[in-house]
Amino acid sequence: ILVAVNLLGSDIGGRLDLTPGHAYTLSKATKQIARDLDDIVTIKLFASSQLPTQVALQERDVNDLLRDLRSAGHGKIRIIRRDPSSDETAKRDAQSLGIQPVQFNVVGQSELQVKDGYLGLAIQYAGKSQVIPFIQQTNNLEYRIASGIRALTRTKKPVVAIVDDERDPNASLQQLQTQLGKSYEVRAISLSDSTQPTHDVRAVILAGLPDSLGSAAAARLERFVHRGGSVLVLAGGMQMNPRYPMAMPHPVAWNTLLKPFGVSVKSDLVYDLVSNEVVPIPTSFGQVLQRYPYFIRAASTGKSTVNQDLDDAVLTWASSIDTTGAAKGTITPLLISSRASGISTGATSIAPTQQFAQTDLAPRLLAVQVKPKAKADSASPGRLIVVGNADFVTDHFVQGAPENLAFALNAVDWLAQDESLIAIRSKDRAPTPLVFTSAAERDGVKYLNLIGVPLLVALIGIVRLANRRRKTREPYRPLQPEPAGVA
Repeated sequence: ILVAVNLLGSDIGGRLDLTPGHAYTLSKATKQIARDLDDIVTIKLFASSQLPTQVALQERDVNDLLRDLRSAGHGKIRIIRRDPSSDETAKRDAQSLGIQPVQFNVVGQSELQVKDGYLGLAIQYAGKSQVIPFIQQTNNLEYRIASGIRALTRTKKPVVAIVDDERDPNASLQQLQTQLGKSYEVRAISLSDSTQPTHDVRAVILAGLPDSLGSAAAARLERFVHRGGSVLVLAGGMQMNPRYPMAMPHPVAWNTLLKPFGVSVKSDLVYDLVSNEVVPIPTSFGQVLQRYPYFIRAASTGKSTVNQDLDDAVLTWASSIDTTGAAKGTITPLLISSRASGISTGATSIAPTQQFAQTDLAPRLLAVQVKPKAKADSASPGRLIVVGNADFVTDHFVQGAPENLAFALNAVDWLAQDESLIAIRSKDRAPTPLVFTSAAERDGVKYLNLIGVPLLVALIGIVRLANRRRKTREPYRPLQPEPAGVA
C-alpha cells in the first residue's frame, strides 16, 4: 500500500503541508500577486530530462511550485516546460534568454562522468523578462518568482534613496542595491544637495559615519520624516582601524535626526561571550579558528514583521542603542545580544586574542524599530529602523551571512510600507533541528528509526500471519446454530 501510494502520489493533486509556517504552501502575498494580474504572465522552465539525483529533487520542488502558481493565477499564469538538451529550438531560446547549461558530476558504478544539463526559468510579461539562469536551491524560489512577476507587472517602482556621503569605499553595498533594484528604484543622493530627498522618495538609507550632520541637512531629513518618509540608519559608534588593530569612539552624526524620537546610537563596542562567530587567526604554523566576541550572532526578537521569520543576524563591531527617551509604545526591539554581553568604551583593542571582561554582563539592544505616534493636527510621520552597525550588510559580510541581507531587505520593505513580500522572503524550509539531552538519547532515537520501525512492521506481520494460521487449524463451526429438528 505504501509503495502504491508513493507511486501514484505524483498524479494526485493537492498537498497536505504540516511544516512549521507552511513552508511548502504559497504565501498570501504570492496568491494576491497572481490573482491581481491583468494579463498573461508566461513562465518558461528549461529543464533537462536526465538530471542527477540531487538536482532532480530540486526539479520536483520547482514543478510543485509552478503548478501551485498556475492554480493561483486562475488562467493568468502560463507554464511552458522545454528541454534544451534534446530540442535545438528550446536550446536557442534558452541561450537568447541567458540560460546556459551547467556541468554536473554523475557517479556511476565504475566511472565518473561530467554531463551538461539545464534547470533555469524565465518570467515573461509584455515583452520584458526576468531570468533565473540556474536554480541552485528552492528555499527562496517562491520569493524570486513572486518579486519577478511584480517587478514586471508594476507600472512604477517606489523610490529608495541611499545617502553616499563619506561612506567607506571598501564597504560596498552593491548586493543590497542589486536586490533592492528588483522591487524599487534605487537612487544615490547626497545630503549636500539642498533638493534631496525629493517628494517621490519613499525611504532613505543612512549608512556610515560622517563627522557631522549639518543643520540644513538635518532639517531636510526631519521634514522628510514628518511628511511620511522613512529612514533606515546603519551606523556604529566606534571607528575601526584594523591596521593596529584598534577602535576609537566616534560621535554618530545621525543621532541629531534620532534625538526627537528618543533614540541614539552609543559610542561603545558590544561583545558577546556566548553567541559569537568563529574567525581564522594567523599563527606561525598556519591559521587556527577562534571565537571572536566582537562578531555577535544577535538573536531576533520576532516581535515585528521585519524579523518574525528570522532567527538571528551577524553584527560585526556593533554598538548598543539607547531608547530611554523614547515615547511609550513607539519602540520594538529587533536584535539583541545574549545575557553574556558586555561593552567596551574609549580606545579599544579589537584583537581576537585579547581578554574580555566578564563583569557587568547583560543583554544589549542592537537594532530597534521606531513607529512614531501621529499627532492629531498633522500627517502620520514616517517610520525608522536603527541598527548599531553598518558593516553587517556590506558585500564582504553578507556572503557568509545571507540572513543579514534578508533582514535589511525586510527592513526596507517595512519602511516603504511594502510588506507583501516579507513573509515570502523569510520563508524557511530548513528542517527543524532535533535537540537531545544526551548522546545516548540521540543514538536511541537514531537506531529506533533505523531498526525499531522495520522490526515493528515485521512483528505486526508475524502476529497477523500466526493468527491466520491458528484460525486455519480451528474446526469448522457454523456462524448460526442449526434449527431444531433438522437432520
